[in-house]
Amino acid sequence: MNRKEKEEQKCDRTGDRQHIQEHLANERTFLSWIRTAVAILAFGFVIEKFSFYLRLLEWQAGMVSSPSRGSAAYLGIGSSVMAGLVVILAAVRYRQTRCQINQGTYRHSLTADMLLAAMLLLVTVLVIIYLLRTPVPL
Repeated sequence: MNRKEKEEQKCDRTGDRQHIQEHLANERTFLSWIRTAVAILAFGFVIEKFSFYLRLLEWQAGMVSSPSRGSAAYLGIGSSVMAGLVVILAAVRYRQTRCQINQGTYRHSLTADMLLAAMLLLVTVLVIIYLLRTPVPL
């Protein structure tokens, strides 16, 4: 058996009663990350589709020559990509924490939390820039 297979066996051990709550907390944290990713994805989708709807209304009213893609489309695509990255980060962190709990060597990772915070801050800044650049209809 090679090193990777031995490591997999360590991670696949079921925890005794003492570790059940730790595993359940890990799972709750993972699901929270997934909820965050779904919210980011939904936010990007709503921004892009609502912007397209407004451009379509402008086109029908004759205010623009054609309903072209605006910066909201890029914000929506960026949010979708970010949601995918959050899911990947959540899955990696969940698996890593599960192994650490089973081995009794858990160490908190500030990097994963700060990476998520940075991604959410980026979305916030992009939305603020988008809102400042978008003219307010009178």
